[in-house]
Amino acid sequence: MYPAFAKLPEEKQELILTICIEEFAKNGYTNTSTDTITARAGISKGILFHYFKSKKNLYLAVVRHAMEVLIEKTLQAVEAIETTDFFVRIKEMVLAKQRVTLQHFHETEIVTRVISHPPKAVEEEVEKLIADYQTKFTTPFMLESIYRGDLLKSVPLRDGLTPEKVFGLVTLTLNALSMKYLQLHKGQSHPLIGAEERLMKEIDDYLDMIKYGVYRV
Repeated sequence: MYPAFAKLPEEKQELILTICIEEFAKNGYTNTSTDTITARAGISKGILFHYFKSKKNLYLAVVRHAMEVLIEKTLQAVEAIETTDFFVRIKEMVLAKQRVTLQHFHETEIVTRVISHPPKAVEEEVEKLIADYQTKFTTPFMLESIYRGDLLKSVPLRDGLTPEKVFGLVTLTLNALSMKYLQLHKGQSHPLIGAEERLMKEIDDYLDMIKYGVYRV
């Protein structure tokens, strides 16, 4: 956090960050106008640069804030899941993540864009930022506590399979489904009616195939 910006009331900080997230998510780094940001926020460009020193610093601060919002909200949703059945837990996690991305669509848009196409002007800094978050949230301890892969140890797996292999297949499949439904809502203010039911139906179908196979016996 930049010291001058940190001194602002929390409501003003949130307003400026929200406007910046919306503009960067819609226009990208290069095409975002700081004039538009300052006009919407009701501040001068001089004040904005007093807070962040440069457009580059502003963008990096906004990306970091968007990442923190998505991570915080997702972890809160996951922590509320109580089931001890691995497959049920995974389904509930996908739904929880889906709800967070839909509720915070602009944050999701800016983070997705910066990961897939980092602006040249901030490419090095963005790569370091992403690497720092990946290091923090992909440790064995963190993954174990979030996904509860240990729940598979009590499942009667077929000979030759390991909990790790099953876990990998399940998460790859469900992440793909989650991205599919996220695209269905792109640019929309509200979720499509019945979308969660359709997503859960597809999840059930794929998990059924993973658990029981595809051949008729």
